[in-house]
Amino acid sequence: MKRTCLICPSGGTGRELRGSCIDIACRPLVINQFWMYEGHMDTDRIKDSLTGILEMYPSLAGRMSGDRIICNGAGVLFEYSSFPETSSRDISRMEIPGERYGATFDVKAAMAGKSSLMSVKVSRLKDGTLLNVKCSHFCADGDAFYTMVRNWASETRGETAVRRPIYDQDALPGILAVSPLYSELAAMPKESVSALLQREGFFRIRASLMLQMLRQKIMRTDSRLSAPMHVPQERIDCIKEQSMKECGTRAGSNAVLSAIAAEMVKKLMRTDNEAVSLVHTADHRGRIPGIGPGYMGNASFTLRPTSLPPGLSEGQAAALTDRDMKRQLEPGNEARYFALYCAMLEKKVQCLPFDINAMWSRHPSTFIINNCLKFNIYDMDFGSGRPVFAWPLDFGDPVRFWLAPPGEDGAYIYFTGQFAAVMNWHRR
Repeated sequence: MKRTCLICPSGGTGRELRGSCIDIACRPLVINQFWMYEGHMDTDRIKDSLTGILEMYPSLAGRMSGDRIICNGAGVLFEYSSFPETSSRDISRMEIPGERYGATFDVKAAMAGKSSLMSVKVSRLKDGTLLNVKCSHFCADGDAFYTMVRNWASETRGETAVRRPIYDQDALPGILAVSPLYSELAAMPKESVSALLQREGFFRIRASLMLQMLRQKIMRTDSRLSAPMHVPQERIDCIKEQSMKECGTRAGSNAVLSAIAAEMVKKLMRTDNEAVSLVHTADHRGRIPGIGPGYMGNASFTLRPTSLPPGLSEGQAAALTDRDMKRQLEPGNEARYFALYCAMLEKKVQCLPFDINAMWSRHPSTFIINNCLKFNIYDMDFGSGRPVFAWPLDFGDPVRFWLAPPGEDGAYIYFTGQFAAVMNWHRR
């Protein structure tokens, strides 16, 4: 294996980038993405283009220092390995590739400022190439990460960037500074903020949660990943029409897949007569003034849960979900919730917008949906063609929506944890 540190040519800007409260909450997390390509990629070419792209992304070439990134140009880790006896068909599409194919990333060292905030590994197989990119979540969320990789791919092809990043560490503080609600919360003691959040519908984290999480980690339940479930576009479109016919709302793809996932979960867990709560994520970019499309950092957040009572058809569940998400994202509602959400993070209160205790219980009735449909996951052509497959991110979100690979329409649904264990058992 060959390993090198790609240094930023300019030596870095020396600028210090202060993390927002959302960035800081993501400090221990790592975005871990694998792509499979047919044929052999030009490793020297993508390495050279990555060196160039670091000029555009000084944070990735920097080092973490507490709640800041020092843009010192220290660089990112780049690794190359050859596996001539391994065919691309030997790499299972049913589970995330093993550690031998993964880039080295030491979370503790990165948080201590001793190692890079992004690492890359190219694995040359007998008939293909496996690309793995790991990036500190402190630097970027999904939107920023996939935009960066697309810019890197464009640089490799000799083309212009698809969207240049905007570093604006004053964006979130500026938005919160003009919020009367946030100013009120900022002046209150932690206990009073916690009480107000609970009155607003937030859920207190119970002490027993750590035991529930520890039990599932010991049993490795939390690390299970289901086989992908393909949902054809025809079925998605059919439920959209059904939601319009039954409820007068033509639901979006996210809401439709949520209805399908909820129905599957209830059948798998044998909870047909119980309500389930879906927790969706949303992106502030282009929604809240001050956070533009190119914002580099974390601008995503979890919404309040949408409760689906038993007995709904898929069309009704999709319509209810669609309406609830749109209601929550109306300008006034989103601005108020944004202030509450940031106060929750800033004050480090033991509350969340959803019932995490129910999510980690033996019979979960609440689950987070990580919707990755808007990301151009398969638009990563480094000059030798687009990837033929991309594995889902290995976050612990119980349900995730993922683009189907080239040649298939529609989307994939993946389940993790207890849902994955039950689904895989049923598929035997």
